[in-house]
Amino acid sequence: MDLEKIQAFFFQAMVEGWATCDQKIMIAEMPGYKAIPFRDGKLSLLDNYCVNPNSPYSAGTTTIWHQDLPVWLMNYGGWYDKRAIAFLKRALSQTYNAHQFVGGRGPLVYTEGNLIYVNHVRLNDFRKFEGREEVLDADIGESLGFHQYWGMSLI
Repeated sequence: MDLEKIQAFFFQAMVEGWATCDQKIMIAEMPGYKAIPFRDGKLSLLDNYCVNPNSPYSAGTTTIWHQDLPVWLMNYGGWYDKRAIAFLKRALSQTYNAHQFVGGRGPLVYTEGNLIYVNHVRLNDFRKFEGREEVLDADIGESLGFHQYWGMSLI
């Protein structure tokens, strides 16, 4: 399996799965987690994440398998105010729909009205990547949250 096919599958899964998915599954062995699965042929992706209901903090892992062997992963974690979530999804969808890899997250900058998404990418290769994204409210001059992320190929 070559990495280009895995990267193309990543975008397909994120557009058809995560970005539009209203169906999430629960993982019995992982209380508090939700997961969004996607499968196409021999490739499958699972984006599983948890949010503490008593705080804005969240963390997750997106893993891709080929023939049931893990081949790629991304970890992310931080916090987001609930007001930022829908905007964050639209920002991430920008790169997923365009099949642009920007650390596996959204564009470098994305704005809507007073909200600004900024992606500070430190490493930007599908084989190895890391960075920090943030949503800002320009009207009040405050952060509405951030996620740090990193990931790598396992092949």
